[in-house]
Amino acid sequence: MTPAPPTPSEAVEREAIMRQLVAAQHVWETTITPRMIGQLLTFPLTIQQLKVLAILVTDPRGNTAQGLATAIGVSLATMSGILDRLGNQGMLTRTEDPNDHRVRRVVATPQGRETVQRLFTTKPEMDRMPLDRMALDDVRALLQGVQAMVRAMGDDPTPPGTLPDDAPAG
Repeated sequence: MTPAPPTPSEAVEREAIMRQLVAAQHVWETTITPRMIGQLLTFPLTIQQLKVLAILVTDPRGNTAQGLATAIGVSLATMSGILDRLGNQGMLTRTEDPNDHRVRRVVATPQGRETVQRLFTTKPEMDRMPLDRMALDDVRALLQGVQAMVRAMGDDPTPPGTLPDDAPAG
């Protein structure tokens, strides 16, 4: 069922809320960026290695060395060295392409996926601090909003109004 079109006053309110959300997101990103940069500076990967790994974690089918070299803008020889180093760190594997046995597919390992995820998320103790300062009603509203956002992106199997099994109800 398609929702009814918004009334003019609802459209105005939605636009005002959207502007406030964009402004709040800007403040959030300004606050969190120094923490993320701190994590980046201690990361055991070069920028090129991180780029390759980021490409690999976005496609579960993996990629080819040639495809990665083209995407990153380096020679196949340079890409081979990058892949060797990432492979030695346990970040990726090379497997035979099921459709063309002459082609080797490069796929991120669970360790490679976790490494990228760890870079792009803040440490739990940093995330919890502002939540601990919020009123319970605000935390509930935030949870509802985040769950709605995830559902809108199409990735949440959790029906509206339910919590994962491990989350205590407020």
